[in-house]
Amino acid sequence: MANMISVRIPARMIKELRDAAKEDHYLDISEAVRSIVRDEWMKHRDPFAFHLQHLRKEISENLNQRKQEELIKELEKIRDNITHGKKE
Repeated sequence: MANMISVRIPARMIKELRDAAKEDHYLDISEAVRSIVRDEWMKHRDPFAFHLQHLRKEISENLNQRKQEELIKELEKIRDNITHGKKE
């Protein structure tokens, strides 16, 4: 069962929430607010679990970044091999 609450938010914050919602690919401002509330609730409910979840996400992002960098290097090697092969 979902409940509804009403919150007064300054116009400036609404603009920032709209921008953040677009940037983070939320459907609308209410989804962005729910995400923020959920994160803050988890942080206060169980700080250690929240920190662990944050670390897992950070590690995953770093691994993905590293894999992308390795792929780029491999593609550059292939490109160089093709380029040098055509010159000969």
